[in-house]
Amino acid sequence: MHTPIKVLAAISFLFSGVCHAQEALQNVGEQMAHYYEKPNPGVIVSWIKYVSAAGVFQNESARLPIMIFISEVVKSNPDKSAQWCKELSVLPSANKAYVAWSFRNANVPAQGECIQTLLGLSDEEKRKVLATERQDPLAKTPTTPGDLDMLWAIFMATGSELAINRIIDVLGIPSPKNSSYGAMEMQMLMLKGSAQWSLSSNIQQHRRVAEIVNARRLHGSDALRKELDSVIDNAINVNQIK
Repeated sequence: MHTPIKVLAAISFLFSGVCHAQEALQNVGEQMAHYYEKPNPGVIVSWIKYVSAAGVFQNESARLPIMIFISEVVKSNPDKSAQWCKELSVLPSANKAYVAWSFRNANVPAQGECIQTLLGLSDEEKRKVLATERQDPLAKTPTTPGDLDMLWAIFMATGSELAINRIIDVLGIPSPKNSSYGAMEMQMLMLKGSAQWSLSSNIQQHRRVAEIVNARRLHGSDALRKELDSVIDNAINVNQIK
């Protein structure tokens, strides 16, 4: 079966914006894309201030992965969260609200104090933060490229094996078998293409990703093994081009 040109064009367009988590983290500090390797909570406040000044929170595609990354670091350092909130109260109001949501999403004991007093939010900002749904990307199967970005943000903050396995799970979903693609079929093709592309890209950057992919390849089904072989081949081909 040959994929129609219009599907290939749509997937190519999607690839131009996929994996915002890695891109955003690298743009504001290469070490953050590898934070899990050498966690250093002492740099988080200054990094968030830099993210704010760089305008990353105004980039809609990068904003949520960054917020998830912050949330994961806060979750790992609950004893530092109150002090971090005090230090981050100097951020612009809109950006403080994004940070406040990250603390709420981490569900640390200091979240209430952080939102209500420490960050200096307006009543309207508090209302919006508290009304915004929490996100737990690890608890669900990804359905959009944005879900994949959140999983990559979790991985880069924590090294989570589950985050990578959630992405790999996407490749195990059967591809559409007919040549007449509707909206749902297009969405699935794009999601699988995004998962494959991001895994191939990050295998080159992260030894841990390569190890997790190889482990799933050894124990996965024949269909999944074939998908992961393609991921690995693509990573090798890119390296050869470089």
